[in-house]
Amino acid sequence: YSFSPEVFAYIRSPNPSSFKSFRKGIDQLLAEGAVQSLRQRNDDGGGPLILAAVGQLQFEVVQARLRSEYNVESDLEPIGYDLARWVDGGWDAVDKADADGKLFNIMIVQDRWQRPVLLFRNEWKAASLQEEEKYLELKPWSRPPAFE
Repeated sequence: YSFSPEVFAYIRSPNPSSFKSFRKGIDQLLAEGAVQSLRQRNDDGGGPLILAAVGQLQFEVVQARLRSEYNVESDLEPIGYDLARWVDGGWDAVDKADADGKLFNIMIVQDRWQRPVLLFRNEWKAASLQEEEKYLELKPWSRPPAFE
């Protein structure tokens, strides 16, 4: 990824009968890099999709394109976090920090390659966690596996 997202929202199809078109549209927009996608940990694709973007306008573009190109509506539900950090220390580091009670008020999600991502409510919380728990190796973005 070349950008660090700052706005996050669940996106859903309000109409079950158009879910297939909704999914096709979302998959295409994600492939184009219009936005990033995140999911709850261990979600194999059946749970709610979280969109991540730099700004609200990206969400509006996604919704407009779903409407115009795929003829489907979508509902966005904002999530109250404004900073993402990829955990280069991996899931073991996340589990340790979580077990030690260090991830209070932090949302634990995964990117499309099942790598751990922490969502924070502010920069201060991210900076203080990185300072206290260096083994997490927090990064503002991550590259696709093919580039590593």
